[in-house]
Amino acid sequence: MKKLKLVAAFHLGVAAFLAVCLVPVKTYAQSTVRTIKQSQVSGSTAKLQKIQVWNGSGVSISFYEVNEMVKRVWIDDPSQVLIDTDGCLEGIDQNCQNSSAALLHLRRIKKVTVPGLPQTSATMLTVITQTASGSRKVYHFQVTPSNSRPEYSQVSIISDKPSSRVTRPLLSPLVQTINTTKQIRAGMSVAISNGSLSSSDELHNRIEQFLTYFQAGEQMPIAADKAGVSLNLVNKLIELGQKNGTEGQI
Repeated sequence: MKKLKLVAAFHLGVAAFLAVCLVPVKTYAQSTVRTIKQSQVSGSTAKLQKIQVWNGSGVSISFYEVNEMVKRVWIDDPSQVLIDTDGCLEGIDQNCQNSSAALLHLRRIKKVTVPGLPQTSATMLTVITQTASGSRKVYHFQVTPSNSRPEYSQVSIISDKPSSRVTRPLLSPLVQTINTTKQIRAGMSVAISNGSLSSSDELHNRIEQFLTYFQAGEQMPIAADKAGVSLNLVNKLIELGQKNGTEGQI
């Protein structure tokens, strides 16, 4: 009888354990994209928007949705944050004849000492963009390195106008992707012709893999990271393609 009680107690204990283990765990999905309306960050009604960057988790600022090209960028304290772009910038990249960047990628680095630069916990990022009509806009962001848990990986600038315009902005990133891909392929042809790249190289295969990700809709920094290609190399290929006079752009 005593043995039967012990067996019954054992089975009850197992059942209770399984009941606890099988209780659904509640998860909280969090969007990786933070959206900011143009009026909140540019123009007379703008307020200074704060952007955090984390260790090992950079943040991209996208102007794709508003169909604007980045023309100039300034970061007042470059000792903790590096900036990459998905295209070249006039006045910064040599041989860049036409700025083709629409996305900035901010990456936190270990703080370095810059002579004459005061110690600050945050820095100002200024971005000058150009619209399809040729007018220019100014954006200001306060960038702060953070040790907390990453909250987002992209800041997307969106239009204040209603979604009735939705069909037009959707075409712009596609057109830009096609043109950028043509420039990269033209740059690859130049690199192959001058002997700095071979079609049989592993690097050539990685660039092709990058183009596959990029044409599938991945943002340039993400596609480059997945393919194991540096953004500096991608930008150099774009510059080579532009210098070579890429034809057939849309």
